[in-house]
Amino acid sequence: MAQTFTIDARPHSLGDLMMLTGTFTNAGGSAGGDITLPDHFSKILAAGHNGNAASAPVVTTEIDATVGTTVTIVCGANVGGSWWAIGTR
Repeated sequence: MAQTFTIDARPHSLGDLMMLTGTFTNAGGSAGGDITLPDHFSKILAAGHNGNAASAPVVTTEIDATVGTTVTIVCGANVGGSWWAIGTR
């Protein structure tokens, strides 16, 4: 099974920037996955994550340079936590 993610209901506006937050969960041995946000951003400028205390640490967070609206989280199997992304609308 793959990574799943949620988006919190209330985005944060900062002038012409927006910040989204949410959670991610890897199930069934998955080692990460994509958080796709093209409905919210035209370009993601920064993103990050926090693994939950019961999980192994998350390895990396990457922004897809080709698409610009996808965040990839690479982590250990069965890891969950929270994520954030800031970008332009």
